[in-house]
Amino acid sequence: MKIIDHLKKLQRKRVIYGVLISLFVALLVIYVYSRFVEGNFIENLAKITHEEYRLFLIAYIDSFFIYAISALILLTIVNFIMHAIEEKVSPDIHNTIHVLTRIIIIPFFIIAYLNRFEAYSGAIIGVAATVGGAIGIAAALSISELLTGIIMVFSKQHNVGDYIIVPSMGIEGIVKEISIGFMTILQPDKTLGIIPNKKLKDTEIVNIKIEKTEKSDRNRDGISDFLLYGRRVTKTRYVYPLKWAVHSDEKHSLCVKAIKKTVEQFQDFLENDAPDWQIIERDRLNRRYAILLTILKPTVLLELKDDFTEALEENYEKIKNK
Repeated sequence: MKIIDHLKKLQRKRVIYGVLISLFVALLVIYVYSRFVEGNFIENLAKITHEEYRLFLIAYIDSFFIYAISALILLTIVNFIMHAIEEKVSPDIHNTIHVLTRIIIIPFFIIAYLNRFEAYSGAIIGVAATVGGAIGIAAALSISELLTGIIMVFSKQHNVGDYIIVPSMGIEGIVKEISIGFMTILQPDKTLGIIPNKKLKDTEIVNIKIEKTEKSDRNRDGISDFLLYGRRVTKTRYVYPLKWAVHSDEKHSLCVKAIKKTVEQFQDFLENDAPDWQIIERDRLNRRYAILLTILKPTVLLELKDDFTEALEENYEKIKNK
């Protein structure tokens, strides 16, 4: 049934497109015929001379085609740009920007064309300004949140698929969606954290993604060789600072052994051959370590983080009790 319904929809679309194309072709034929044939049926119906009719076409019909074609070209350029950034933004933001550009471009060209009718241009612009002002006041908050979301996406601080940490909120995980008013984060416990963009705007966000850009290994000289072989290759890694605390009286050497042993256990999931760690805090009661886990895909962290911590605790207890 679904296939049949889909075929019916496609057939309806084809019929509608066929009617619209046929209507456009018919109007175009009438326009060309009446433009170059004197004493045509339109001139006879309107009781005007061919020169008066030609001036009417230049003033209103030709300008309509110019504005319409200009709008189509601009919309095509916008569509091309939106297609180019489609993978970098969430579907909500992508669709919203697409709709917003149409809301801006189409009315602009309509008002510009209607301004040709000088007798009514003042009233048309006044009504458009009133309606636009009312819509703008009603949607001020939504537009503010939309712009915040757009800025967050295009600033490249974090995009969909990145693993981020929000220290002040105690939230971390993979960014699943950046919407108009909020960001959705898949957390390690498999729950979805939904944070309003206005709260994230002035909040510290740690993105653990590290992009390393390297030149090609080929040794070439000249502009042509650079263009052909000098392309840059970008490697993406995710470095997660796993925090682990022990009592300050515990031996540092035993902690290092536990870290090394645990890294060896999880070597298949990690990209760093040697254990990268550092002491980030030390006082009278505690000593805190940060073990840097380097991985290729952030989804691995959703389970690796807890498993690594559990194995680290077990290894430390075994080493300490020997």
